[in-house]
Amino acid sequence: MRKGILLAATVVIAFAAGCARTGPKAAARGTVVALVGGRPVEWTEVAAYIKVSAGEEAAAVSPKVASSLLDQLLEEKLLERAVEEASPKIAAATPAARRRELIGRRAKLEAIDEALLRKEWVVRHGKETRPPLVRVSQLIFKTKEQAEEGKRRLERGVAWEEVSRALSIAPNADTGGTLGFLAESDLPPKFGNAIWTLRPGGTTPILPTPHGFHVFRVEERREPRAGVFEEEAPALRLTLAEERSTAALEAILKEARGAYPVSVVEEHLPFPYVGTESKFSTPGR
Repeated sequence: MRKGILLAATVVIAFAAGCARTGPKAAARGTVVALVGGRPVEWTEVAAYIKVSAGEEAAAVSPKVASSLLDQLLEEKLLERAVEEASPKIAAATPAARRRELIGRRAKLEAIDEALLRKEWVVRHGKETRPPLVRVSQLIFKTKEQAEEGKRRLERGVAWEEVSRALSIAPNADTGGTLGFLAESDLPPKFGNAIWTLRPGGTTPILPTPHGFHVFRVEERREPRAGVFEEEAPALRLTLAEERSTAALEAILKEARGAYPVSVVEEHLPFPYVGTESKFSTPGR
């Protein structure tokens, strides 16, 4: 999405162009709506990101939604800067794969071996008797429109796994978004109320959250019985990986913010900014 500064015909022109296109001076251009470590973020890119994420033109969404999506884009750019500076270098083929590799490297996911799983299983689940359990799969959609399209496909008979691979942004979407066996107490109340009464094969309505739109399917129900490590290890592995990845992402973003300060040039936005980033004021305003 970002391109390097174009080289001009002479060193003098190149230097002048570089000064104008990066750093605080870049914020004087009316098309620049944010800076990430001195690199400008153009409105055209933000508008395109909002349209893809919200399914509507930027002018049609509320300032709160537009500001939240701008913040998301700026966080992605911070991650890109962190990827660029990673050592050893990350050589994955796509930006998304490079971000996953950076987070996985920081989270030390390769250290989640059987010994660690057994230790965590005893701490978290080592009771003699298990409560009733349901085996659940999830779809997570970025926008409500994508969630509605996913539900329509399911209702037409499209396989859950196919919808997951095509539309879901869940970490394990490629394999159907399975969460393994869960007790009712493992589920947030909003999800538990929707999931717990379903029979195997039943799906929930679309459940909105601040992080996306969820649809769950119950695969299997299990009555109270003694826990079995071998059955619960896959779900526990996923839980540990998500916990470590979340903590790693927060640490990476915190470090990146220190190295590459973020500011929003609010006067260049077509909506009042109500996000969480600091604001940049151009000289004389």
